[in-house]
Amino acid sequence: MDRRTFMRAAAAATGSVGLAGCLSDDDDPTPELGDGPPRYDLPPYSELTPAETHTGEGVVVCHLRLSAFGPVQQALDAQRLPDEPVVGLPLSSIEPVVDAVETISSYPFAAPLRQAVNDAAVYRADDGTVTNHTIVETNETVEGSWTTNGTAANETGSGNRTTENGTVDNGTVENGTTGNTTIETTADGEIETGIEVTWVTLTDDLLLFDGSYDRSIFENRYTAEFQQVDQQRSVAIYEDGSGRAFAVGDDLLVVPTENADRAATGDTVLAHTLSGYINTLDRIVDDENGEWLFETTGPAALGLGVWGADDPLARIAEAVGTTPSGTDDPVFDGVDAFIAGLEPTVDDTGSITGVETRFSGLFPTEVPTEDELQTGLASGADSTERHRNAPRAHLTALFGDT
Repeated sequence: MDRRTFMRAAAAATGSVGLAGCLSDDDDPTPELGDGPPRYDLPPYSELTPAETHTGEGVVVCHLRLSAFGPVQQALDAQRLPDEPVVGLPLSSIEPVVDAVETISSYPFAAPLRQAVNDAAVYRADDGTVTNHTIVETNETVEGSWTTNGTAANETGSGNRTTENGTVDNGTVENGTTGNTTIETTADGEIETGIEVTWVTLTDDLLLFDGSYDRSIFENRYTAEFQQVDQQRSVAIYEDGSGRAFAVGDDLLVVPTENADRAATGDTVLAHTLSGYINTLDRIVDDENGEWLFETTGPAALGLGVWGADDPLARIAEAVGTTPSGTDDPVFDGVDAFIAGLEPTVDDTGSITGVETRFSGLFPTEVPTEDELQTGLASGADSTERHRNAPRAHLTALFGDT
């Protein structure tokens, strides 16, 4: 089936509805009736997590709130974070996300997207101190080099900058046009990229960038090589006919990683996840237990989850390069699926003063005891809250004075 035909067919069942929410900071929990763990709002990225990958394997989900990156990285470098599985698991999501973002290079918005990711990690303390944290490497500045309606605008950010209408010296750009496209600038002369990012989530070779996106800038500046093939649930879908594809909404950008080892093309990977999102079928969250995993861990600052894998630990090791247990581990030897999240407490200087971690897991054969949850996940925690209701188990652990 032609890819564009598939995209339209996948969308036909639901039609077009508004995109629900954005990937935002953590919400206050709502206590569960009875003795269960607190319930949080579903992270909106759960709407875009398929129950299996495009190759039929188990799904690993890594996500990162960019504003938390700097304080977490500083605490890691200073060895001030607890050495516990319930902490290490969500921390291990950082490197895969960063590596995946750095693969994005051939798309017209690659340079400004990378810069927007770094900009989101800038920390501004109450005393006015600004700390920059580099998350991804950028070989170009935010202006980068993009194509507008077939005309290249080689923006360098410093020195002379040449456009079709002439040369502007010293890196300053006045409001004007490049080719047939208006280049919007801010009051201080910086080019408006139309991209702001707050969260990044990686799942099945697909990057989900939550934030704010100027659709008119995307259409005018970043789509010269692409054709819009569909629009569903307020998300416009673009393909270039050679395997590249992306989707953009007012608060969401979805881009396949540029993974040279992947057999499937980017448009195939994108279509697999978007079909579930559009039809609200075949996603982790469509399963009652999957929904419970997301609800009880919530939109934490960092998170790692696995679902539908024959060997969950091997799948985690493949995706992030580490496993949480050795031999005879009562928690991880019997786990079928889980999500682990970490929410730091950051003071007004940008330092972490404590972390809350949440682990929710499914155990098809035998649910660990409360003591096993404590010792296997967070033996050194200052306080814990544990819940068991087969096949479900949950632990919330608090670590202070880190």
